[in-house]
Amino acid sequence: MNMYKMQGLVLFDSHNRRIAITRGEDIYDGNNRRIATIRGNFLFDSDNRKMMTVRGAHIYDAANKRVASLLDAQKSIEGGLAGMHAVALWYCFIR
Repeated sequence: MNMYKMQGLVLFDSHNRRIAITRGEDIYDGNNRRIATIRGNFLFDSDNRKMMTVRGAHIYDAANKRVASLLDAQKSIEGGLAGMHAVALWYCFIR
């Protein structure tokens, strides 16, 4: 059973609390603060610092250390978005 689920562009936890929303390439927390932006295969924080990179089937942090596979991230969100949006939400809120 997944602990997180997507409904539209909104990410909810297992208690059905809204924890994030995506708007275009931006990721916002439950308080509508922009916390990250997706640019291609990269995720940047609100201060424009690189947080994460996707290369091949793996996710790497800012220090270039492999932290997970794409499949791990996508499996953790029920009904989730595909690709970078799912990975970005996973990286920011779930891992």
